[in-house]
Amino acid sequence: MAEDFAKGVAVVAGGTGGIGRSICLALASAGLDVAFTYRSNPDAADSLVESLQALGVKAMAGRVELTDPDSVKGFVDEVAGKTERIHSVVYAAGPHLPMKFINAITPQEWRSVFDNDVNAAFNLVWATLPHLKQGGGGAMVAVITAAVEKVPSRDICSAAPKAAIEMLFRGVALEEGRFGIRANCVAPGFINAGLGQELLTRPGIESFVEGLRKALPLKRFGEASDIAEAVVFLLSDRARYVTGQSLAVDGGLQL
Repeated sequence: MAEDFAKGVAVVAGGTGGIGRSICLALASAGLDVAFTYRSNPDAADSLVESLQALGVKAMAGRVELTDPDSVKGFVDEVAGKTERIHSVVYAAGPHLPMKFINAITPQEWRSVFDNDVNAAFNLVWATLPHLKQGGGGAMVAVITAAVEKVPSRDICSAAPKAAIEMLFRGVALEEGRFGIRANCVAPGFINAGLGQELLTRPGIESFVEGLRKALPLKRFGEASDIAEAVVFLLSDRARYVTGQSLAVDGGLQL
């Protein structure tokens, strides 16, 4: 699949998360060099670097505070200075979320969720867009949630910021397409990885989880690799005429 990508590097924000790690590995399997961010787990970052290098690509990890524009820009500029070009950008980060009814969410929790998700995604876009333009174009993908299409109960702290990120990436698609830049989103449903896995394996709600599984048309929960393959496709030249779209990878959850 290397012929589906230009020479250079893919930048992944949130590379050590359950879905982010799978995305990094899928990109490396496609022959791409990968530079990823992590927040607080250097052991997981070192392990991922080793796994990526074992696939025959160059790998770089950076401890980045995504809510800090200077931290994000410093990492992105460092990556750009060490590679031929940045041609792919993935936002796969996100904070731990309070699963609460709206009437129980505090203003502080609401502000924190938006700062750690929406503002973090904007900082990544802001830092990487100049490099994509300088390199003659490229592609961006944000991992959001299938819940943006249906108002969820006790999950508004996921759906609301991801809806804002979806609109941000659609705006990039509209405004930056003339520079050869595409921007799309992948919207996971119930995925047995990362934050989704924490929910699905929570003690005491087994019957509730089984009800969720049975309600899905495909009768199974997704895997991180399902999301990763969709991300790789949207970044590749095989999706060269796809921009401003959101691809639901949800087992039919939105039906």
